[in-house]
Amino acid sequence: MSGSYIKPHLRCLSGSGDHLAHAVVERSVERAAGLADTVPLPVGPSRHVLVVHTGHSANLRWSADGAARRERFHTGDALVNPAGWASRPRWQDDVELLLLAFDPVWLEKLAAEAGTESGFELAPRFHFTDPLLKVLVERLVAEFEGPRTDDGLYAESLVQAAAAVVMRTCGSVARREVRGGGLPPRRLAEVLDYIHTRLSSRVGLDDLAAVAGVSASHFTRAFKTATGVSPHQYVTQVRLERARQALLRTSRPIAEIAVEHGFADQSHMTRTMRRHTGTTPGMLRGGQLPG
Repeated sequence: MSGSYIKPHLRCLSGSGDHLAHAVVERSVERAAGLADTVPLPVGPSRHVLVVHTGHSANLRWSADGAARRERFHTGDALVNPAGWASRPRWQDDVELLLLAFDPVWLEKLAAEAGTESGFELAPRFHFTDPLLKVLVERLVAEFEGPRTDDGLYAESLVQAAAAVVMRTCGSVARREVRGGGLPPRRLAEVLDYIHTRLSSRVGLDDLAAVAGVSASHFTRAFKTATGVSPHQYVTQVRLERARQALLRTSRPIAEIAVEHGFADQSHMTRTMRRHTGTTPGMLRGGQLPG
């Protein structure tokens, strides 16, 4: 094992080194908080960094604009840490991670070539799942773990494909969205962080508007412009997805899961899940998924 090109305090198991023109990909191990051989730098990374969690589940703590965050990461869960964004991540246990770091100048150029106006910005996102992104990074890592084929074009195409997904998932045409009434990417990231850390309690429109720094009447329009759905629809979708994961991954009582994820009770979650997904908590637990 050697030091990481992307984050010096990580132990690199394999990676591209300097073989890629505009990116670095690695499979690395990050030690649990306080156990690393070297102390993480107190500043944000110099590149945009995509991290895909692999292996056993583990808790991650980080900071966003001074507020502490905590999520449990399972295999395939990802985060995007933009260049310069000091999130100070701290894992509960040693974890194995797949990392893909992009040159910020190259990514901005790629966005421009795709027709994006000037003002492209990558927003931080610290807990999401994208199956396509997971597959792309896994294949890219595999390119540098097996016998070298010197097929640089294939590796670069994987980098470009992963970059396109990251831009779609976390990027924003900042100036165009602001002119059209949307939220700037950093403000949107703060609102999403606020929602994800308060799913068990009431999420009020006035509270979300205050986080975004706009009036409540403007916030609803701006949020829908930025995300494509209303604040209520987004919160419902997140609650249902988190509840679905808890139902499938744990054996905890359904009523307990319902309350933990912001539903009034078990029947409320059942009605909401049936209306939005066509299934129920009991069907999920029994493996009876709608055909």
